[in-house]
Formats: sequence, structure tokens, C-alpha cells
Amino acid sequence: MKKIILIAVMILMFVTGCGAETSPSNSNNSNGVEAKCVALGSNFYDDGCIFGKDPAVYIDYKTMEKTVLCAKPNCTHQTSECVGKIVGECPLMYNDYLYFFRTNDGIKENGNGEREYYINSKLCRASMDSSEVEEIAGFTGYYPNDYNGYILYDNTIYFIGTDMNATPDGYGNIITSNVGGVFYLCSIDLDTKEYTNYGSIYDGDRQNEIALHTSNAVIAGYYDSKLYIDYSFGIEEVPIDRIAEIDIRDYFKQLNFEFDFKTKELVESELPEPSYLDSDTYIYSDRENKKSIVLDKGQRYELNCDTQRNASFVNNKVFVPYEKKWYDLTDMSEHSMGEYSNYYVPKYIDNCYIFALGNKIEKLTEEELLALDKE
Repeated sequence: MKKIILIAVMILMFVTGCGAETSPSNSNNSNGVEAKCVALGSNFYDDGCIFGKDPAVYIDYKTMEKTVLCAKPNCTHQTSECVGKIVGECPLMYNDYLYFFRTNDGIKENGNGEREYYINSKLCRASMDSSEVEEIAGFTGYYPNDYNGYILYDNTIYFIGTDMNATPDGYGNIITSNVGGVFYLCSIDLDTKEYTNYGSIYDGDRQNEIALHTSNAVIAGYYDSKLYIDYSFGIEEVPIDRIAEIDIRDYFKQLNFEFDFKTKELVESELPEPSYLDSDTYIYSDRENKKSIVLDKGQRYELNCDTQRNASFVNNKVFVPYEKKWYDLTDMSEHSMGEYSNYYVPKYIDNCYIFALGNKIEKLTEEELLALDKE
């Protein structure tokens, strides 16, 4: 078997939450706890973030200290015995545990010359006090794309599963990839340990040859009591030699799905695909009118910019790294991000704005933020 764990550059530029420095939204509410987690950078939680997997460390925004996610006494953090080495890049910190997926897959010989691809997955958790690991639930047939985001709501983890697009190559191999396959919305109840598959998110692209190696599904986040899934697939081959002069979005079809936690119904949303969302705020790009729309706590704002896929909303400010600008919704003023134009802004804490670029973290006061206009 040949496996391709592929997140192509064109898809990284296009899919919600898949930039190198993207942020999950994490907040508490009366219905449960929500958390979005995406790899390829940092996974943000409460007053800090998780970074890397070799081993995974937690960076505290207040103290700027790094702590390996392992509680084993005298652990060197260099072997597979270290929990920080096995939780991957997307562990979920919740109720004094680290939740993470483990998967093994391969080819099973059926004895009649036929070969079959299999996937065995399980959700595990490690105590943050002792690092003792236990299995919560197991399931087969689907690879958990935790790096494509997940939501923890009402003590249930919702995530994307994929069949890995297993395809014979004509030479006796079976090639697999995390793009181009069939994507499913799944969940695991942490109380009952029940695994549920809600079915395929979208099958309308199965006859599209380009989609067969470009389609992808990402949990964008949570807004107004619904989970949102960003589904994209290629409709035209991207001219790589012209990548600097084209808008990659013109070569993809973008669909936005919403899942109602109460009714368990998954439908295509009437809202455009989001650039950013949390429980109260939804931001999207209106390409036709060359502006972006911010829906926040019942209010609607228009920005003269293209938020693309990597906007953030912090302390009533919209940060748009793609435009190298930020906007204050209080007075609708426009400002520069200066030297931090490639950074993501996930948090406002201790009267400072957190700017993150991978594991590089900077803290700027309100005065320092405004001073970027002078650069």
C-alpha cells in the first residue's frame, strides 16, 4: 500500500482553518464546551496553545512558558513512551484529559488474489495528571481527520472521517489519500462512548475527475447553535505556473454545510462559507461586491476588504492577514498589521493581543498595535 497524506498548497490556501497559523475558537457556553482544532501550526486553547508533536508542548500566553504534554516522572520525552510523542498535533484538552485519535490501516489479503484496504481507529485519552492512556471508543472503515477540525459540544466530539480514497494503481498497490475520498460527519459521546456516523457530507462531486483528487471537508467551527462544514473540490486544473497571478478560488467549487446539534440534521447552508466564526460572530467574503460581511451579536458590518480564509475576530477587531490590515468595528477604522502581516491573532489577554506564527508568539499592547500604522 502507498499512502499519500496530502494537503496540497492550493487546498491550504483555499479551505477554512487550514492556514499555517489558524485558530480554533474555544469558549464555554450553557450548552456545552466547543473547541475547534486544526493542525499545520498551533492549536489554541483557553490561555495558550498546543504546538508540535515531537513532543507536543503547551505554550502559556500569560507566562510564555512551554510545557511538554507529559506527566510521567523522569520521562526524557524522546521515546514513544512519552505521551507528548503519541498525542499528535491535535489533542483536545478537556476536563484534565488529553483526547486524541490513533489509527492503523493496511492491506488485508482475502486469499483469492483480492486485496482489501482496512482502517481501524480509536479515540483515546491520557490523564494530564498521570499520563495514563485509555481507549474511549473504536470504529472501523474511516480515518479521523482531526487536523480538519473538530467540535466538542455537550460532551460529544464531532469530527470528519474519510475512507482515504483507496484506489488500485494497476500495479498491485492501493494508493490512499486524505483528499478526494468520501467524507463523513462522525461523533463520539464521551459519556456513553457511543460512535455515530451521520453519513456522507456530499456526494455530488463523485463524477468529477478533478474532484476525485482534490475534494476536502473541514469543520469550520460553530455559530448560532450549529456546526459548519466547509466542503470544496476542484472544477478546473490549477495552472501552477501562474499561481502568483490567479485567484485560487476560481478553480474550486465551495459548499457550506450546517449541522443542527438538536435535530442532528445536516443540510447545505444559506450562509456563504465563513472566513471566521465563533458562537456569536460570522464573517464571510462577498467577492461579487468586493467586500466582507461581519455578523456579530445581531449587528451587521461591511468591510472594504477580502477576508479570504484566515480572518480572526478579537476584542471587537477583525484581523485580516491576507490584506495585511485590521479593522476596528467600534469606529470602522482601518489599520495596518505592519511587520506582523503573516501572523494570526487568536486572543486578547492581559490587555495584550496575541500574535502567533507557528510556535513564535508575540504580545502587543493597544498602543503597540496602533503604532503599526506608522511603520
